[in-house]
Amino acid sequence: MSKFAIGEMVDKADDAHEGGIVCAVFTTVEGNVRYAVDMEGYGALEFFDEKNLLVHDSPGVQPATVEP
Repeated sequence: MSKFAIGEMVDKADDAHEGGIVCAVFTTVEGNVRYAVDMEGYGALEFFDEKNLLVHDSPGVQPATVEP
């Protein structure tokens, strides 16, 4: 089971000032969970292991709605 859900806001573990919204959750052939995150300000997806992401810690911020 994945730690983060599609539409959830996350931060990079090594830089809490950079973050984005989870756009996809998938499992590799080896069985590891990976996340595609739309990073704020970059206009591109970045891919992360679960250990490299943290829950976004901003009060009052709600998860985004992602259209299929």
